[in-house]
Amino acid sequence: MARFLLLCFLFAAALTSSSTEAGDDNRIYSPCSDSTVAVGDGFTFGIAFAARASFFGTNRSVQYSPCDRRRLSLNGNSKLAVFRPKVDEITLLTINTSSSSSSFSPDSSKGYMVAFAGSKYAARSVPIMVADNDHVVTSFTLVLEFQKGRLENLFWKKDGCSKCSGNAKFVCLNKEECAIKRQSCKNQGGQVDCSLGIQLAFSGTDKHYTALNSWYEVANLKQYSLYGLYSNLKGSLSSQFKNFF
Repeated sequence: MARFLLLCFLFAAALTSSSTEAGDDNRIYSPCSDSTVAVGDGFTFGIAFAARASFFGTNRSVQYSPCDRRRLSLNGNSKLAVFRPKVDEITLLTINTSSSSSSFSPDSSKGYMVAFAGSKYAARSVPIMVADNDHVVTSFTLVLEFQKGRLENLFWKKDGCSKCSGNAKFVCLNKEECAIKRQSCKNQGGQVDCSLGIQLAFSGTDKHYTALNSWYEVANLKQYSLYGLYSNLKGSLSSQFKNFF
């Protein structure tokens, strides 16, 4: 057990080591403002949760950024999360849906999310399903693609259903992603923590033309889950503390 905890801490330290090597020189903190960034800078982006149709214009054929208020008006059921990760660090983003203090429920926001950033150079991902009436998808991988330090694209990577094969609590949706049955979630009276976990990685080049490599590291580690590692570590630490009190 001690060796496992040590390996977990070393892995976490490796993920965050670049933050000590480079400072944050990006002073743009709004997800709806443009910026150019270098490795080690903070980068602010948002994730909007709403019905799929809400992300498209009136003709339903063009998808707009949530920052484009002239063409897009998200309704009162929509939710927004804002993050500021370090550029080119493998990062795990989490959104708590299980605790009594959390007011967020993916299905109440009509089940889809879009990642976005920028104004003049607005970039947005395609809408991806988080929840429907029967299922919740809790594990995602998001890649931010930069060219010369400016965000060009955000895209979701799907790893298939091998991670949940044979687990009765999960369902494979469209042969692409593992989903949990809603009745199994803690906020529905079940036993499973259905908080969202988003593995974040970067590709392309920064403003100094330095290659961003964290996406390749995630691709090589795709059989492992950062959220699973975090959950196992948290559970192990909790078990250790229970032995003392």
